[in-house]
Amino acid sequence: MHLEKAFGFVCAPHQWISRMDSADKMIVCERGDLVMVFNFHPTNSYTDYKVGTLMKGPYKIVLSSDEEVFGGWKNVTKESDVSFSGDKGGHDRRPNSMLVYAPSRTVVVYAPAEECDKDADLKSWGIPGLAVKGLGPYYAR
Repeated sequence: MHLEKAFGFVCAPHQWISRMDSADKMIVCERGDLVMVFNFHPTNSYTDYKVGTLMKGPYKIVLSSDEEVFGGWKNVTKESDVSFSGDKGGHDRRPNSMLVYAPSRTVVVYAPAEECDKDADLKSWGIPGLAVKGLGPYYAR
């Protein structure tokens, strides 16, 4: 709910499903400014998984179900503060792409880097596990 307040992705006009792979058990979609990577595979994690994006980037992790606060192992975490640049080489009918790590049984949400702050959840107004700078670009006041 806090991610929705910050990014307004539920009703965003831009919505795109770029990958639904039943063999890999992966779903990649864009909602508003966010790129969401779901790995439903019970055992397979994917290194350098290519994800198509509309925007060139850079992106950062704004939410990961692999964070400790959600019972995860922190293999993919906002704490790493890594930027993912969208290369001009398209993928899955998208103009740009980036390589990500997708651990099994996780969802990782990527947002434009300028909207992310890895230490946001340590601030007085912060939400555990959420790396949104300030209130977010679409926060309804």
